[in-house]
Amino acid sequence: MIRKNEPTRLIIVRHGEVEAAGALIGSTDSPLTGEGRETLRCVSRQLAGEPIAAVYASDLSRAVESASIIAEPHSMEVTVYKDFRELDMGRWDGVEIKTLLEDEKELLEAWWRDYENFKTPGGESLSDLKARVMGPLGTIVERHRGETVCLVAHGGVNRVILLDAIGAPLNRFHSLGQEYGAVNRIDYYEDGNAVVKLLNGPACI
Repeated sequence: MIRKNEPTRLIIVRHGEVEAAGALIGSTDSPLTGEGRETLRCVSRQLAGEPIAAVYASDLSRAVESASIIAEPHSMEVTVYKDFRELDMGRWDGVEIKTLLEDEKELLEAWWRDYENFKTPGGESLSDLKARVMGPLGTIVERHRGETVCLVAHGGVNRVILLDAIGAPLNRFHSLGQEYGAVNRIDYYEDGNAVVKLLNGPACI
């Protein structure tokens, strides 16, 4: 029986390593590497005994495949949300940072100074990302009140959710580590409080 005062336990996982690692990858799709799949198998084994009620994911293939590996021991289908896609990098999407440092250094440095408000050329700011992520996340939390659910998303999406949970500004974005296959845990209570129980936990333990 679900007790009314029990929190929704959200497990947030970053997808595994991708083939285009080294570039700024937002809405550009890139498949998992073999190592990326193995990392998620470690996560799947780690979470196999958890009472997971549902598995959600971004609609990008690297997240969907990662989520499917986690969902397999639970015999679950993955529910996909486009709103959980990574930050849209616009014309920078898929471009290596070293190239941007050569071609658009001033814009890149402006982005580094103000992640919260600076929109990547043709893309989004972190404020835009937070606006599209937090609504669907709130829906999931309410839908699964008192249950444990898993969301497989991206480094940027995960950081935005974690920063919101601890009440930190978006410009602390890079103060939070998110390795490939990182496992994070947040408890959401009915009074609106959130408690981060685990941050950037290892995929294999």
